[in-house]
Amino acid sequence: MVERQQQTESPVEGMTLVDHLAELRRRIIIIIGTFLLGAIVGFYFSPSIVQYLMRIPGELVFLYPGEAFMVHLIVALVFGLVLGLPIILYQVIRFLVPGLRSEEIRVLLIGLPFSLAMFVVGVVFAYRVILPIAYRFFMGFGTEQLEPLISIGNYVSFVIGLILPFGVIFQLPLIVLLLTGVGILHPDVLVRNRKYIILLIFVLAAVLSPPDIVSQVLMALPMLLLYELSILLCRVVFRQKLQERE
Repeated sequence: MVERQQQTESPVEGMTLVDHLAELRRRIIIIIGTFLLGAIVGFYFSPSIVQYLMRIPGELVFLYPGEAFMVHLIVALVFGLVLGLPIILYQVIRFLVPGLRSEEIRVLLIGLPFSLAMFVVGVVFAYRVILPIAYRFFMGFGTEQLEPLISIGNYVSFVIGLILPFGVIFQLPLIVLLLTGVGILHPDVLVRNRKYIILLIFVLAAVLSPPDIVSQVLMALPMLLLYELSILLCRVVFRQKLQERE
């Protein structure tokens, strides 16, 4: 055990300040390179992505010459960030926790792509289910005298502001599984603090979603369901750990 710990910690302890700075520089270069590469790929596919996003409203306008270009650029940057997220997170974790053992690195390599998959599931759910409901609700306030004229920039900002937080909150079951698996989280903790978590969920929904009550409620309800699902998963993992000990 002592040798194992020394083998794990010795490379970290032997690093000087210059070595740490060099390591930080290398990680930053990898992160920036990954993000830029993903953004380039995203810019190539941005016309198709924007066209797909416009399926709900049908036709939109742009209010100044550079607005359409800026929309394509924003879509490319978001795409690059999402596409490179596993590599970016891996580089950050490896720098902050350099003494990871080989089995912990394997868990990261498996968990990060799964995290990206859950992020995509949350984004797709928000786009296919939540966004149409929110869009129809707001368009219902139009009248003959009040005709909607929505620009592509405002619409894409609304879409991104609504669907990206869903990608984040869909990480909740995965986080609970990991914390339960390493023994940090107990299912009774989630049950005892349910009322506080519910309050926190509505606060987060108010912060993450666009500033209207409908979007906030539409975001809070899936978060509540994910929290209850997390409790069930936590209980299953905890029981399996007890059975393995027996």
